[in-house]
Amino acid sequence: MQRLLDFLYQQREIAVFIGLEILSAWLLINFNNRYNASFLNSSNEAAASITQTSNSISNYFQLSEVNQQLMLENERLQQELRMLRTEPSSYLDTVDQYQVVGARVINNTFERSANFITISAGRNDSIDVGMGVISSFGVVGQVKSVTNNFATIYSILHPKLLVSSKVKRTETKGTVQWEQEEYSRASLKYIPRHIKLKVGDTIVTSGFNSVFPENITIGVVDELNLEEHMTFYEAKVKLATDFTSLYQVFVIKDLLKQEKDSLAIQ
Repeated sequence: MQRLLDFLYQQREIAVFIGLEILSAWLLINFNNRYNASFLNSSNEAAASITQTSNSISNYFQLSEVNQQLMLENERLQQELRMLRTEPSSYLDTVDQYQVVGARVINNTFERSANFITISAGRNDSIDVGMGVISSFGVVGQVKSVTNNFATIYSILHPKLLVSSKVKRTETKGTVQWEQEEYSRASLKYIPRHIKLKVGDTIVTSGFNSVFPENITIGVVDELNLEEHMTFYEAKVKLATDFTSLYQVFVIKDLLKQEKDSLAIQ
């Protein structure tokens, strides 16, 4: 023990120097916005790379479960394709407005008060901040930040994410927001009391912004409350996407976003 103390005493100058270097780096990163952003992007990408390697190993032992989920997703896509073929041509003409980029989920939280998802696609795959993200079953979230190879997403299970929505049966517009409740449900807001909202009504995206195309499934109304003094319904929506087993997502790029945004600015 005495030898260790003697050694540390002899190397005190080096220890002080290293300590001051660490303190300087910490001050630079925390109080300089440019270096702070660079450090966060680098650390996010490094963490994502480590997580991806870990997930690659664990995914090998989950191939049976993944295959089952892919079968269900394929069945869902086939059903939606048959429905699209029955829609008017004016709706089908809007399909070319969007590009879709598939990505694998490498990190996903759903039990926190604010949840995020990391995916294996980034700037090199034409992913940009603000793009909408869906699964084969419904809405997932919106891109928050991007590096060259990865992207972080605001999950719909994040209280800051507001999804412009509508009741599919009545075309009534509203907003879906998660209010830090259970991970399978969110709140449907601003549906006026004169609308005959029902349990079982399907809630879809409204298409009123450049994030999501119209008619992407969000969920199904499974609880209603409307008292005499209330102007709007209190409604809960069971989300279509199961965030406990989310494996693959699709990022949506609106090719007309810049044009629409330029009109909004004017």
